Amino acid sequence: MKIGEWETLGRARGLLVRQLGELGATEHAAYVTLNQENGRLRIYVATDLGLLDYAYGPAGADAEGAWLLRGQLYRWPSVRGLRLQTDAQIDEDSGDVRSIWHLVAEDPKLELSADSGGVGERALAGLLPFAKACIEHAG
Repeated sequence: MKIGEWETLGRARGLLVRQLGELGATEHAAYVTLNQENGRLRIYVATDLGLLDYAYGPAGADAEGAWLLRGQLYRWPSVRGLRLQTDAQIDEDSGDVRSIWHLVAEDPKLELSADSGGVGERALAGLLPFAKACIEHAG
């Protein structure tokens, strides 16, 4: 999925696209997690230049006030310990299979997961294209 396909981005979408343009980076895939308790977003963007890691949330204690988008670019050769893991659970009675995928990196610290029955950020359609882009470009 790309930045434009994530419904949870809200006001951050335009700013992210603008920053990618200013940087001259080509987006390969994006992944977004939402903290349900405080509305803060963690946004990862796999680009031709490296992995962008953003945090988006209130600049202060007031969630209704100004919000801050803070990001950092990790060049692909500096991404360490990147791995994609999978587990599958098979129901012997029904034959149903539930797949769970985990994308993990040691630096930057990254732990994402999705499963075959998930929706939104838990859907495989969001995680697997992002994981593939990261694995293809990581050094």
